[in-house]
Amino acid sequence: MYSIVETGGFQYKVELGKAYKVPSIADAAVGSTLELKSVLLFSNGKEVQVGTPVLSDATVKVEVLSHGKGDTVIVFKKKRRTRYERRNGHRQGYTEVLVTEICSGKESAAVEPQIISRNRARIAALAKQKAQNVPLTRKEKIAQGIPKPAKIKKNSLRKAMEA
Repeated sequence: MYSIVETGGFQYKVELGKAYKVPSIADAAVGSTLELKSVLLFSNGKEVQVGTPVLSDATVKVEVLSHGKGDTVIVFKKKRRTRYERRNGHRQGYTEVLVTEICSGKESAAVEPQIISRNRARIAALAKQKAQNVPLTRKEKIAQGIPKPAKIKKNSLRKAMEA
């Protein structure tokens, strides 16, 4: 069972129990559920319903797992012989959602709770891993009372090596 939904100006083929990265949905809190009503196509495996342009009785329910930023895209502009070069980076925001239920008229299917908990655990593990790799800022070091490292002069290093 799958559907094609439109969100953020893009169309996605969504299946039950799978996670997708869609353009940022600003007003959605992590853990909340959203109902996508712009379903363009619905298929249950036997028959296909196509909307004109959307199906009026079809909805897809998703759970918001996380918000984040995508990979950096470098935009480089150059004009020959004019000394003109511009280099910009851009990171597009996204919202990761999990499809929990697909409904169309009388037919509906919901995902198992085990799949939801597995995806929540995956997101929590990724967030924990991301937090571990971030070094402390100068302000945080001062707040924790971590002293500055002692300055070592090059001459004293050379003398220590000779001894």
